[in-house]
Amino acid sequence: MGNLFEKLKNLFSTQKLEVCMVGLENVGKTTMLNQLSMGDPSFTVPTVGLNVRTVKKGGVTMKIWDIGGQVQYRPEWGNYAQGCDALIFLVDTSNQATLGTSKKELHNLLDNKSLRNIPILIIGNKIDVNPHLNEKQLIEGLNLDYITSNGWAVAMCSALTGNNITQVVDWLITKSKKQ
Repeated sequence: MGNLFEKLKNLFSTQKLEVCMVGLENVGKTTMLNQLSMGDPSFTVPTVGLNVRTVKKGGVTMKIWDIGGQVQYRPEWGNYAQGCDALIFLVDTSNQATLGTSKKELHNLLDNKSLRNIPILIIGNKIDVNPHLNEKQLIEGLNLDYITSNGWAVAMCSALTGNNITQVVDWLITKSKKQ
């Protein structure tokens, strides 16, 4: 009887995951959040401060913090990321002019010792816009090979069209199972 109860409990229990999503302004964070939570990019306006949504996918309940990317909010990214189970860092692959700033902000964020060992997913967004960086160019441009304190992965997608969004969801579900 106890074994049956345990199986039923596992069947109906859900993993919980807190995720902090950051990146420069206009890279598509809120569009990504809408795509993950509603399956639709919906109309968005620049985030003032933050958005928080709970998303349920594949037996995982994710609380996703979408933090504004404007200059005045960037110093706060680390405060919101503390205690999260995973980080998402979005980059606009169609805007090569901002790649250097994205690199600087990513490495500044990861200099925060309290964020060590938190896995990070780098999302190369806006692959539906040409020209855009490919995965290799994104890895090199952000100097990801120099990040050793955090496990990282890259997903190339379009939050607007939903192209490759399943990679993001799969990565998040995988991270929750390691809890």
